[in-house]
Amino acid sequence: MVRRRYRLRFRKKGNLCFIGHRDLLRAMERLLRRADLPVAKSQGFHPKPKVSYISALPLGFASDDEAMELVLDEDWAPETLLERMNAASVPGLEFWQATPLDDKAPKAQAAAFEYEMAVPESKREAASAKIAEFLAATSVEVVKSNGKTVDARPAVLEMALDGGTLRMKIAAQDGPEAGVREILSVLELDGELFRSIFPNRTATLVK
Repeated sequence: MVRRRYRLRFRKKGNLCFIGHRDLLRAMERLLRRADLPVAKSQGFHPKPKVSYISALPLGFASDDEAMELVLDEDWAPETLLERMNAASVPGLEFWQATPLDDKAPKAQAAAFEYEMAVPESKREAASAKIAEFLAATSVEVVKSNGKTVDARPAVLEMALDGGTLRMKIAAQDGPEAGVREILSVLELDGELFRSIFPNRTATLVK
């Protein structure tokens, strides 16, 4: 038996924005069964498919670049794997890259995420000023929905308002972290989230 590990990149768009990560995991399990892939399984009394995900996309967010890894009991050509996955997929879920990995390579971890979202014209001038203030600060405390206070400044690697598009690069962090929602609250744009602002993850950077 020749086992091969692959990293798959995929898009999650349209109505799939409104399903959470656990629902996505269940949908992916069904997709893998429909695709009839020789997915390797763990040992023990309760074998599970050897599938892992780089990150969980927040509910309501679209993405052009999500990443997962799986192990097959056979060595498949990447284009064949992509064709089989897309043939079994559902609207809004599109696989666009399959990369064979060295068996000894460590599992990928998220390093950072890039986002973009349109900002209403009426909010752009104020948002631009808030962005300049944020980038000039060394610490910006925000309160998360769970009541914990975190420093949002270290997470933001890049931030700019390009015309009417807000672009951000946010570092992946361990433990309590500030995400897009908290950063939008600093920019006083959180009230527009899912009303006129719909975040899209454009890149998942791995290490």
